[in-house]
Formats: sequence, C-alpha cells, structure tokens
Amino acid sequence: MGISRRHITVLVVVGVFLALVCVCMSVDAGAGATVTKQANLQESTFVVVESSQVKCDKIDGMVKNNSEVSISVVLTNFSKEIEGKKSELFFHSDLKNPVWGTSGTGMDGSPEEGITVDHRKVTEATIILTGKAPEVKSPRKENVTLLRITQKIKKEYLVVDIKSDVTSEISESAIIAINEAQKKIESANWTIANATEDGVDLSEANTNFKAANLYLKDANDAYWGERAEESIEAATNASYYAELAKQKAESAVGAKKHMNYGGLAVVAIIAIVVIVFLNRVRRRKRGIY
Repeated sequence: MGISRRHITVLVVVGVFLALVCVCMSVDAGAGATVTKQANLQESTFVVVESSQVKCDKIDGMVKNNSEVSISVVLTNFSKEIEGKKSELFFHSDLKNPVWGTSGTGMDGSPEEGITVDHRKVTEATIILTGKAPEVKSPRKENVTLLRITQKIKKEYLVVDIKSDVTSEISESAIIAINEAQKKIESANWTIANATEDGVDLSEANTNFKAANLYLKDANDAYWGERAEESIEAATNASYYAELAKQKAESAVGAKKHMNYGGLAVVAIIAIVVIVFLNRVRRRKRGIY
C-alpha cells in the first residue's frame, strides 16, 4: 500500500515541528546550565588552599567601610594529572584600588589578566591582595566579594571565595536607633491596647502614637535611601513620640482611676451622712437628744 502525498506532507510538517521543539529545548537547557554554572561553580579538586588570611578593621564582625583590607592566600598541591599539565587562575575583588602580588615558580601572567600555571613546575603559589573596603553609609553591603579565585582547565572551578558584609559606624548607629524605636512603639502599643479596655480617653496617646509610626517609616526610608543621618534623627523622634504616647496612655488610666476613687469617696461620704441623719431621726423619735 503506497503513501499518499497528503500523508507525506503531514509527516514533513510534524517532523519540522518536533525539530523546532528540540532546538528550543536545547537552547533553553543551555542557557539554564550557563546561569547555574556561573552562580554555583564546582569546587576545584586540582589545587589545595593551604591557608587564607584576611586583615582589616571590623565593626561587629563586619568589615569597616573604607578600611584597608589585606588578604593572603597560599595554594599548594597542584594536580599533575590534568590534561595539558596547565591551568589558568582568574581573580576578582570588589575592593577599591586593588594592588596584587604573587610569588611562586611556574606561573605566567598577572592577576588582572589571569595567570597560567604549569603544574609540572609549581609547588606553591602565594597570592597577596590589598585594597580599600567599599564606601558604605546605609544600608550595609552584604556578601561583598573580597577575593574570588577560579581555576580553568576544561571548565571553570571555584578555588577561593572570601565574602563579608561591609558596614559603617553610622549605618550601625541607624540600625540601633531604628530597633530601639521599634521596641518603644511596641511597648506603647501594648499600653494603649490595655488602656482601651478600660474605656479611658486616649486621644492624646493615639495622636503621639501615630506620629511615632510615621517617624519610624521615615527612619526606614532614609536608611534604605542611604541617608543614615536622617534615619537616626527620624528614629530618635519615633522613640520620643512612642514614649510620650505611652506616658499619655498611662496618665489617662491614672486619671480614670483617680476619678473612680473620687466617685467612691463621694458615695462613701454621702452614705455616712445618710447614716448619721437616720441615727439622729431615730434618736429624736425615742426622745433622745
């Protein structure tokens, strides 16, 4: 039984469609693999990091902004089993004005352009880097790459990846001020919520509480907008109005209690007067004066 032209046309169209689908899938897979490769490099097994040291000024364990950073890395045990007996080392740093230094035999090139390493000759390679930490006001710069070294043979491998958060004294001061304001606002909120149940007049407390929250928002906006000084000022105002709101709520509760006690005292006095009056009436009826 022969195949009609119609059947042949259908088969050709289906074949072309499937081919296009395969091509599209291949392109997508390739792009994903590239992104994954760049984001998560496999650690190199063709060299050993003998030691790595980072010297710098710190604030709460983080690198201080604009401080001098000095890094030293020693690499040993370069594998002799790799194809071609050579590899390339590539270097990256987010430090400002980096100055590189290297020592060791069997190396050709520079950290700025990349170093070719002859694994038959090299025994130990020392990499030295100095530079300044980035400028930071606010917010903190997280996961700043102080030094990354990768090794390329057929593909690229991760050798060293030294990261750190970078901060400044004023940025940390802003964070402390914001956290303090947040705590005081929470305390004022708790006091106001409890006072509301007592049915007291909280208009002044609520006005100050709203002001505290507005200042806290300004403090956060300024912090993330790299205006640490404004952030501290706004956070200080937020703390002030939060404390004032709490005081107003406590005063309102105190005034309510005072009025209640006053009312009870009046009732007590009236009761005593009534009792005395009734006693006198009874005494008169009995003829006792």
